[in-house]
Amino acid sequence: MSEKPSVEQYLQNIQEGQFKAYKCVDCGMVIAPPSGSCYGCGSSNMDWTTVSGKGKLVAFTVIHIAPDEFAEEAPYYIAIIELTEGTRVSARLLGYDPLKPEDVKLGSNVKLEYETIESGKKYLAFRPV
Repeated sequence: MSEKPSVEQYLQNIQEGQFKAYKCVDCGMVIAPPSGSCYGCGSSNMDWTTVSGKGKLVAFTVIHIAPDEFAEEAPYYIAIIELTEGTRVSARLLGYDPLKPEDVKLGSNVKLEYETIESGKKYLAFRPV
């Protein structure tokens, strides 16, 4: 194992424009955000790996009442994306009108597109391909 996994490092990687997850050296399972042990086999033999940023939309919701940092952006989508590597992450969903959720299609292919908000913070966001 290269270093102890931390959500702080995961978020720092995102700020630097690097989407990385933890990968089990023993069974190959990819986990994001990182965990101290593999969800598949329980091994703690984990290391950082770069993630493709491609996946499928598996769930979404519209946020109408947002935390202060995002209050002026509401309404907006938050989605669960299943990455091609097999793990699932939550992220913003771009490219759809949040007042027309009927237009969003589960199973749609999506790709990573970082979103930088007014404060300069970068977040994971996905857009339909």
